[in-house]
Amino acid sequence: MIRMLHRILVFCDKKNARNIRLAYVFSFLNSFAQNAPVMAGIILIRELMEGTADAVKCCVMAGILLLCFVLGALFRNMSDRFQSSSGYKVFAEKRKEFASHLRKLPMGYFTDENIGRISSILTEDMVFVEENSMSIIAEVVSGFFSQLVITAFMFFLDPLLGCIILATDIVVLLISIPMNKTAMRNSIGRQEAIEDLTGSIIEYAEGMAVSKSFGLTGESSTRLRGSFAKSREANLQFEREYAPFERILEIVYAIGTAGIIAAAVWLLQTDRMDSINFIGVLLFLMNLFTPFKTVFQLGSRLTIMETALNRIDKVFAEKPLYLDGTKEPLAVYDHEIEFKNVSFSYGDEEVLKGISFSADKDQMIALVGESGSGKTTIANLLARFWDVNDGEILLHGTNVKDMPMETLMDHISMVFQKVYLFEDTVFNNIAMGRDNCTMEDVAEAAKKARCYDFIMQLPYGFDTIIGEGGTSLSGGEAQRISIARCILKDAPIIILDEATASIDADNERYIKEGMTELCRNKTVLVIAHRLNTIRNADRILVIDHGKIAEEGSHDELMSMHGLYSHMALLQKDMNDLMEAGAK
Repeated sequence: MIRMLHRILVFCDKKNARNIRLAYVFSFLNSFAQNAPVMAGIILIRELMEGTADAVKCCVMAGILLLCFVLGALFRNMSDRFQSSSGYKVFAEKRKEFASHLRKLPMGYFTDENIGRISSILTEDMVFVEENSMSIIAEVVSGFFSQLVITAFMFFLDPLLGCIILATDIVVLLISIPMNKTAMRNSIGRQEAIEDLTGSIIEYAEGMAVSKSFGLTGESSTRLRGSFAKSREANLQFEREYAPFERILEIVYAIGTAGIIAAAVWLLQTDRMDSINFIGVLLFLMNLFTPFKTVFQLGSRLTIMETALNRIDKVFAEKPLYLDGTKEPLAVYDHEIEFKNVSFSYGDEEVLKGISFSADKDQMIALVGESGSGKTTIANLLARFWDVNDGEILLHGTNVKDMPMETLMDHISMVFQKVYLFEDTVFNNIAMGRDNCTMEDVAEAAKKARCYDFIMQLPYGFDTIIGEGGTSLSGGEAQRISIARCILKDAPIIILDEATASIDADNERYIKEGMTELCRNKTVLVIAHRLNTIRNADRILVIDHGKIAEEGSHDELMSMHGLYSHMALLQKDMNDLMEAGAK
């Protein structure tokens, strides 16, 4: 338990750790003040029985007792003031630190399993530690100090009594070792079950629409029901294995108490203890092990808290991709973007093999190929969602690994098919593209993205709250707002996953006009799905099984009669077939 208290102090920042240490002092003083009235009572009983007590001494003793109660309340208040707010302050900063760390991790980290872990850490682990850590520290520290005071007082009354209670304390501490190990083992399983349950709930909620459309809402919840059962069993297992230790401790407390009574009676009968000290033992009798009982009742919560801290630290231990730093200007270089013999693997699966190409300022480079060929991975590596295994990616001649995140992100804007908008106003969703922008700046970007008119038709215009993920807007409307955001950012490099691939014809026209504004005088890396949209690209790269199979302009590639030509003819036949079907 002492190790756990130290762990919490290490977890805190220096200021809050200092406050918690100050609280220890007041916890000790509070423990002394709580037990002092019994000690004072023994002195008063001695005075009364010896007939030396008078009105003055009784008033003084009453004053001392009142002072003990007042000081106890004051010390407890001071301990709480130093500790209680510390937990909330620490985790307010830790959540910010956690979010900052997450944004530096590779996108490969954010699997469904890890999303569930992150959610359970934020909603379960951090909340549990935040709400329990400071109160547990106060109770544990106060409990240990109180037990120390009681043990010392027993030695004061008689060394034999002191030895009995000390021996009992040692036995309790020895039993606590396997008890804490058992609780720790089961708390790991408990938290893992909560993590699995969180992931199952997220999966079930996200797939609700599909499940309903096929009438499978009952069948699709199989994993969710299993996760609930697993969580229930993990909690029951925790209690089944922890409860026997609590029963053993109760027996030890009872034996220790019986030993103190037997020893006190024997000392009284052999005249080694006077009746006044015997009364003092009886006054302490019911509270001999109360502090330890309180401490070890908190043992299960301590182990859960340690498991929670381990899970939090495990995420913090994930190696970030990005360097910390501030935005820095990039040097002038021949190529704005350059891939040099880049290879990359997802685990054991090699996706890119020796990719090399460059893009100069204001050029459009198009990536085409079958699904899974690696074209999206190329774009993601440029934005450094992952790090390359071999080779290097240069931005203005500087390896992206050597850039602070702020510098890299300041030079890149991304527009993908899957748009995510935050549950916030339209203004804030667009304004996140640039710091300290005005309404005029946002409105101008909205006009260029062809979304100004429909925004002004919303109930509150730019102040309208968008549903989480943009659910209150159509796909085309959400896409145009994301383009406005990128226009406002005005980054020199645009990564474009062709945003019109699954948009209706009316929205497609507006989006194309918006993208024309976005890409004006920019270097563009576009992932192309419809080949007719990249006919005017400066260079087209045909990606096949992780390699550049063909490279050139549209006309050059068509004249090769290779992969690109074959893809173009297939798309033309498909379009002709769809047009014929429409007629």
